[in-house]
Amino acid sequence: MGLSYFWFIAAAVIGAMDLYFGNFFLLVISAAAFTTALFSFFLSSVYLQVAIFTVISLLVISYLMLLQRHLREVDFYSEILRRHIGKTVTVHEWRHNRYATVQYNGRVWEAEIAFNAGGNLRAGKYKIWKMLSNRLVLIP
Repeated sequence: MGLSYFWFIAAAVIGAMDLYFGNFFLLVISAAAFTTALFSFFLSSVYLQVAIFTVISLLVISYLMLLQRHLREVDFYSEILRRHIGKTVTVHEWRHNRYATVQYNGRVWEAEIAFNAGGNLRAGKYKIWKMLSNRLVLIP
C-alpha cells in the first residue's frame, strides 16, 4: 500500500513536468505511473509493478513514435503533391465531355474536369485542382 502512494506521487510530478515542458511523452509516462499505481493495489511485488510501468511506457511511446513517423511521411508526400496544384496543363481533346488525356511533368495522365455543369468543354489550358494517384482533376 505504501508503494501505491509513490506511484500516485510520481504520476502527479511527471504530469506537472509535462504541463511545464509541454512534452507529450511525459504525459505518457505519467499515465503509465498512474496505471501502475492502480495495479499496485492488487500486486504487492515491486518487480511486477516496475515491469508493468516499463511495458506500458515502452509500448505507448513506441506506438506514438511510429505514428509520428507515419504522419511525417504522409505530410511529406502531401507537400510534394501541393507543389503541383495550380500548374497549368493543355488539354487537346475531351472524351465523353468529362475525361481527357494530358501530358504533364513528363508523363501521360488521365485527367477529368472537377466541376462540369453539363456544358461542352473546349480544348485549351486548365489548372490542376487536385492530384490523385492516377489522375489529375482540372478546373478551367
